[in-house]
Amino acid sequence: MSNGCVLVCYGTRPEIIKLAPVIHELERRNISYKTVFTGQHKDLYRDVAQLIPPPDFSLTITERNRSLCKIGEQIFLTLPEIFRTTRPSICIVQGDTASAAIGALAASYSGIPVGHVEAGLRTYDIEQPYPEEINRQIIARLTSFNWAPTLRSAENLRSEHVGHVSYTGNTIVDMCNEYPFKSEYGNEVLITLHRRENFGHFLEKLCKEIDELAIMNRSLRFLFPMHPNPNVQAMKPLLTHVSLIAPLPYPKLLGLLARCRCVITDSGGIQEECAFYKKKVLVCRQKTERLEGVEAGFVRLVGGNIKEHFAWAADDPVWKGKNPYGDGKAGIRIVNDIERFLKKRKKI
Repeated sequence: MSNGCVLVCYGTRPEIIKLAPVIHELERRNISYKTVFTGQHKDLYRDVAQLIPPPDFSLTITERNRSLCKIGEQIFLTLPEIFRTTRPSICIVQGDTASAAIGALAASYSGIPVGHVEAGLRTYDIEQPYPEEINRQIIARLTSFNWAPTLRSAENLRSEHVGHVSYTGNTIVDMCNEYPFKSEYGNEVLITLHRRENFGHFLEKLCKEIDELAIMNRSLRFLFPMHPNPNVQAMKPLLTHVSLIAPLPYPKLLGLLARCRCVITDSGGIQEECAFYKKKVLVCRQKTERLEGVEAGFVRLVGGNIKEHFAWAADDPVWKGKNPYGDGKAGIRIVNDIERFLKKRKKI
């Protein structure tokens, strides 16, 4: 028998950021919950640790250069015992990480219903982004609740005939509402690069182009908070004219995003934050699961051709469109579903 509590499973920086509004809403309503940190982004945890209470359970992933299989193995071997001792009524996962996919699978194998925050994002190409697209499609087949952040993602899920689908908006808007920095357009260009499928020669090409742009645009400061992944850190020698800094605590990152001129990235989540702060963004990928930004006009997919599109973002940086990622009440809608589910189970 379950004990009526909610178990929230996370392992990476983006998961913590996007689950924080759900956790805060659970607390506001005095709904019993526990959290488990898988340790997947142990190096980045301190940068967002202040956003949520300390985890009730923390797993240990030991290898520094960890393969996806090793990460998944250690999570999968540990979570079932936590499920057995906590006996949750539902397990909540977010996004597209190994922590989310393995957490959902382990919960499903343990007979625990799963709720997926930010469900339904798709490229329908399992190599782009890799392995996120695989993880998303796996999770959708295991969940009792698919909380879609956009109307497009909800339609994706309905076309796949998966279970309970509801449009909630994206919890990133909830988070940005907590830090309503004034949007300005200064002389800084924010850079984030960390996609696994870009490692190697393609990432080298991107870094060389960015360094050339920094030389060509001396009036701008190119600022790169570097991900701790060794494949990213290895690019430092190529970025001689770029300001390289350590990853920033989340409020400081949003402050930088609010005041920067434009953004160069291969990330997904920062595209959503750019919508909130009205920033144009060059996405260094061939495909995106966030087509809403392209259609709204603040995202441009550039592949490896940053220089060709840089003037579009830097010379006329202001974007005045409507944020396609919701109204900032996603956490409320998600917890509404959770609360109804818990009440229904209590009656059974």
